This record gives sequence, C-alpha cells and structure tokens, in this order.
Amino acid sequence: MIQIAFVEDDPATAALLSDCLDRYSREHNLDLRPTRFASGEAFLEAYSPRFALVLMDIRLGSGMSGMEAAQRLRRQDEVVPLIFITSLAQYAVKSYEVNALDFLLKPFSYGQFSIRMDKAMRILARKEDVRLSVATERGIRVLSSREITFLEVSDHDLLIHTEEDVLTTRGSLSGKEKELAGRSFVRTNVCYLVNLRYVSEIDGSMLVLSTGEKLAISRSRRKEVFSALARYLGGTV
Repeated sequence: MIQIAFVEDDPATAALLSDCLDRYSREHNLDLRPTRFASGEAFLEAYSPRFALVLMDIRLGSGMSGMEAAQRLRRQDEVVPLIFITSLAQYAVKSYEVNALDFLLKPFSYGQFSIRMDKAMRILARKEDVRLSVATERGIRVLSSREITFLEVSDHDLLIHTEEDVLTTRGSLSGKEKELAGRSFVRTNVCYLVNLRYVSEIDGSMLVLSTGEKLAISRSRRKEVFSALARYLGGTV
C-alpha cells in the first residue's frame, strides 16, 4: 500500500487527479491510496510520515498557499517526494526552493501525470517497503514497514508500534532488524529499532518522533544513529 496525499481545492482538478491515480494504480498493479485535502491547513494538521508522496497545488484559493504549506511540510519531513501542480509556469521555478521532485502544469494529460509518477515511484523503490507478517492473539496481520514507527523489546514480548496501535508478538528485535535491513530503520539501543521516517529531532540523547514519543540513544550507538539519519536525509538509504 502506498499512501498519497494530494492538496487541491479545485473540484475539477481534484477529480482529474483521482482519475489519474486510479488509472496509474491499475496500469502498474499498485495499491495506491490517495487522500485529498482541500486546504494547506487541513493537510498540515493531518500530515504524518505514512504518506509516501505529496501532490500539492501551489495556488490554493483561500488560506495559506501551497508554497507556504510545502515550506512548513519540509520542517516536518525533509525527504518525502513532493510534486507541485500549477497553472502558471513561473511558479514552477519556486518549487525547487522546497526540494520538489517535479511539477505538473495545468491543464495536464494522463501521459504527463504518468511521467511524474514514474519518477516518484523510482525514488520510492529505493526505499521499498518490506511486508512483515506479525502473529498476534487475533491471528496474522500483514504490516508495511512504512506503517511502523518503532519496534520495542519488553520482557519477552516484541512490541510493534504504529501510529494507530501497538501489536504484541513473539520474536527477537535482532530478527526483525535483519528483515528490515537496508531500509530506513536504525537500532538506537538494546530495546529499540526506529523508523527514521518518523524522527522529528534529536534532543540530547533522545530521538523525538513525530508521534511525540522520545526514545533513548545509547552512547555506544550514538555515532551510528547520527550517520544513519544523515544518510537518510541525504536520500542515500
């Protein structure tokens, strides 16, 4: 599942984007899950790193502009791919100020949309999700690695935290670390394996997540954590 946020106040353009996403999903056999926001304020209030891609209209009708919303987004998430949608070519130049991946000039065709999506999917493929099968008391639940905020060992249980809930299962942290090797996860100490997508800041010896949790970094792993975060923000993980 690939969750996509698109910020568009114009109903006609929003319908076109929905149709394009649906067609792209069918043609490429992808599980795309778009969520529309009609304003920059609504988008920022609901935004979390679960979104793999953002499509943003630069000229929103009321409230903050798409550019301002993008600037605020980058304070939360420096790496999520961002594609601007604009009716004026001169606005496209400003897209690079917030490290936008590309822009779509209105009116756009499905072919033009598809080219931008291909570009975004190539970037996401470098950080491809891993599907994890988790045995719980209720049965088997399949999770995307993108949904996981962090994993934690507690007594003899393995706790898998997401934004919505916490799954309790059996297993070792080192085992899950191997399953998630090469993805955006880093071990911060003997207890935690953290998804770097959800890291909002480092406060002394603590990692602060966008969910509000604070997780300790051991002295022995501090250098590794800093290096992993730097690689991730540089887009090389």
